[in-house]
Amino acid sequence: MLRRLRLRLAASAGVAAAVLVGLWLKVEEVRAPQEPPAVVLGQAVDQGRTEITPLSLSLAPPERAGEPGRLLLRARLLNLTGETQFAVFGFPPHPPELAAGGVVWPEPEVTLDRDGEVLAQLHPRLAERVTLAWQLPPDWQRQPGPVSLTFQRQIFKLRDNLYGMSNWLLFQPAGRMAITPQGAP
Repeated sequence: MLRRLRLRLAASAGVAAAVLVGLWLKVEEVRAPQEPPAVVLGQAVDQGRTEITPLSLSLAPPERAGEPGRLLLRARLLNLTGETQFAVFGFPPHPPELAAGGVVWPEPEVTLDRDGEVLAQLHPRLAERVTLAWQLPPDWQRQPGPVSLTFQRQIFKLRDNLYGMSNWLLFQPAGRMAITPQGAP
């Protein structure tokens, strides 16, 4: 009798553990989906601190002879917080990540369209048009094709576990755009 009771108790604990693990996996999948939603030109993407709206992606010729060409993403940035942001793409910075053929390109240079200066800060609720410029790798420059842009969102927590105060914490993918730049064959 005692042996049967132990077996039933062990089986019940195993079933309960399986149900709890299954529920946890479902909740985790909903909380942080593996595949970010698709983004198209003109669609705003919430990045936590800022909102970015990609407007166009195009190839640009080299500024001087002998230099590589550039890939330009023209976008609109909007600071969603109530204070001036010096870390527009979060800290550490996570600007849109550009990849072609599975290879991630180095971070872009971000300049303001109104004066051509490097973006240093973004004031609250003041939309700015910016250009993100990536230098073209030599192998891609010869045979341009489709690229993938991944946008990251930094999560704000009103009370974090470490200090017990509000803080910007982890990043998670907020959207992905697959596009062929204008000017590519």
